[in-house]
Amino acid sequence: MVDVIFDRTPFYAEMGGQVADTGDIIDNHGTVVAKVVDVQHAPHQQNLHRVEVLTELKQGARYKLVVAAARHHKIEKNHTATHLLDQALRNVLGGRTQQAGSLVEADYLRFDFNHFGQVTPDDLDKVEEMVNEQIWAEIPVTTVETDLESAKEMGAIALFSDKYGDRVRVVKIGDFNTEFCGGDHVKNTNELGLFKIVSEAGVGAGVRRIEAVTSAAAFKYLQTRADLAAQAAASLKVTQLPELPKRLEELQDQLKAVTKENEQLQSKLAAQAAGDVFKDVQTTTAGSLIAAELNVAGMDQLRQLADQWRSQGHSDFLVLATEANGKANLLVAVSDDKAKTVKAGDLIKAISPAIQGGGGGRPTLAQAGGKNPAGIQAALTQAVEFLNH
Repeated sequence: MVDVIFDRTPFYAEMGGQVADTGDIIDNHGTVVAKVVDVQHAPHQQNLHRVEVLTELKQGARYKLVVAAARHHKIEKNHTATHLLDQALRNVLGGRTQQAGSLVEADYLRFDFNHFGQVTPDDLDKVEEMVNEQIWAEIPVTTVETDLESAKEMGAIALFSDKYGDRVRVVKIGDFNTEFCGGDHVKNTNELGLFKIVSEAGVGAGVRRIEAVTSAAAFKYLQTRADLAAQAAASLKVTQLPELPKRLEELQDQLKAVTKENEQLQSKLAAQAAGDVFKDVQTTTAGSLIAAELNVAGMDQLRQLADQWRSQGHSDFLVLATEANGKANLLVAVSDDKAKTVKAGDLIKAISPAIQGGGGGRPTLAQAGGKNPAGIQAALTQAVEFLNH
């Protein structure tokens, strides 16, 4: 890669959020001798071309510079879309909404704006609809260079972070939007075809970000989502796509009912398992202990048993373990009185290495997970040894 400056160039240098043009450098024989991959501003504002050299470039020679037109037109569409989006956000969310940054790429646009609070889905729908209305209204996009005061009188929106000279460039989209801008734009809003918001989220204190697509990229985005919806409908044997939300709601209700029934069953099984476990009380130097491996669904059931153990006061210490989904779960509970001398967190840390895991918790309750269920019996043995010291 080398950096090259030409006496004249059609390539746009990255500025104002708009990415640089790319393209070819062609010699007098029509041969592509280099590829322009980026353009930045040199210290004296010359366009500094970062090029991938394919063959020799000669100082002082004449070359034809050809911008990648298809990519450039995509960037123009997305840049005009940022102006439409900026104005739509102001109209929907209020005049205090201001641009906080932007990125105009060929495939998508990113727009940051100042706004305190959430942006509701309804607000986003209104913004998106307003932008598309301007596209379908086929509004001419015009540019004019004028003095700063005249531009302000035109009502042009300025970025407070930018510094403007005596002469400024103003981009006007009919009566909808007028802004200071030195970037590239379409001649008419109808060139955008379609505008679609892809995402919206907070990115900092009082700053939110919208990512969006236009034209063919917007169609592709919608087509992909339509295909996914059709696949989901087919999987659920829904013949008419509008019926899909209702079918999904029915399945969610069924899943909730089955999950609740399963939880109740697991609780009953855990309670039955606890009946025998709580009878097996060992004596250690530190106090009475119940330690056992159970066949239950997971940590939730172990915690339920610990609650039952604590309310009934079966022993001073409780160590329970179970294997679930190929993983080991350990739980340690300590009575309030014994927690003054032996903390549950200390005990769980001492025995959890046996299951190749770790954990912690409160003085009266701690838990750990590990990837070695085969070590459960060793962990229970170590618990007895720990309490006998």
